[in-house]
Amino acid sequence: MIKPDFAIILNFNPTEANVNADALVRRARDIGARAVSGREELKAACEKYTIAYLPDQAGQHYKADEVVDALLAARKAGQALVVDVDGEDEADQAALDALNAWMHKFGHAVNEGQESDLSADAAEAFVLTNRHAPYQAYLFLKAPYPAEVKVTGLTEAPNRIEWIDGREECEFVFENGVLTVQLKKQESPFAWQLVRIQGHRPEDDIAETKF
Repeated sequence: MIKPDFAIILNFNPTEANVNADALVRRARDIGARAVSGREELKAACEKYTIAYLPDQAGQHYKADEVVDALLAARKAGQALVVDVDGEDEADQAALDALNAWMHKFGHAVNEGQESDLSADAAEAFVLTNRHAPYQAYLFLKAPYPAEVKVTGLTEAPNRIEWIDGREECEFVFENGVLTVQLKKQESPFAWQLVRIQGHRPEDDIAETKF
């Protein structure tokens, strides 16, 4: 079964006879993949590192400069991205390196995000809502993004809005059901950046205890 928080599935197709299953599964875990598929030898390592083992998945190979775009297109559609990896193929390893670098910053958002009722007006922008904490949404923006973006679908003003990488707070205005967020240009090697929209949390209603 493919769970909704399986953003990435690495489909390993090693060419060598003897497979270092531990190394392959650790690589998947370190990237932020929560499932792998491939040869039977991977099963024990998946149990060891608490990663799901799936039957063979239909995937494809990606170049380093396209794999993050492919991942976000899949998540926008509510799907997982299946990445084929052939042994030590240099192009496949470069794609995994690109995934690893981006997921290190933003992996929780793609793993835990689901389709959202919110929408944004910037080109290629989209929003996912945290399936475990629905008061939290993630705004995905691809550079070059505008100086401001309008988000619709909220029923009340958020508590805080911030860039996930660096946690710099964003100025915003909420009027007539439209959230307008000011977007300060971020210096980053990544084309895709994320903004966290933090709504009202249940714990905000807990009164402070005084002694």
